[in-house]
Amino acid sequence: MEGPGQRFLQNGRLSPSTIVYNGNSHVESGNVNRTKKEDVVDFVRNQFDRANFTIVAGYKGLAMSQLTELRSELRKANGSFRVVKNTLARRALQGHEAEALAEHLRGPVGIVFAYGDPAAAAKAVKEFAKGAKGFEVSVGFIEGSVLTASGVEQIADLPSREELLAKLVGSMNRPISGVVNVLAGPLRNLVYALSAVAEKKAA
Repeated sequence: MEGPGQRFLQNGRLSPSTIVYNGNSHVESGNVNRTKKEDVVDFVRNQFDRANFTIVAGYKGLAMSQLTELRSELRKANGSFRVVKNTLARRALQGHEAEALAEHLRGPVGIVFAYGDPAAAAKAVKEFAKGAKGFEVSVGFIEGSVLTASGVEQIADLPSREELLAKLVGSMNRPISGVVNVLAGPLRNLVYALSAVAEKKAA
């Protein structure tokens, strides 16, 4: 007899037919009603709306415990990792500015959503990938542009918001932390935009 959660696990790994959203897992077995599917599509689209940076990554062969570890690290970076049935994720992207990601939703892939500092989420993904064979970044999306895996790594190598603020404050000899906080956001957006432009030119 199946125990709790075994329906969507295969040898301790996430089944390719599993839908994960809002922190819960659901099995897409062909008899999920239309309302449930629309709920998933709406939820995923909302995640794309909220996120300022997204990453599509393959997770083939990873155990549920490893994905739990990734989610834990991303929560610390104000991000999340969602595994959603590809057909539903593609529907969520229809007409969205990140619609170009739809063609990369093939096979066992998950989506990283960053709601805060993109560099912090990218760093968490990069560190996790070092010890997770089978986890591979496919593409990213930021500031209206699709990034290759190399572009995502460049974001990961950028200084975090805290590091950037520390450098800016350290370069000044007077207390202007308020000004720094105002300027840091636009400055980081400029860095991300330049990274996206460079990625496009290199393509």
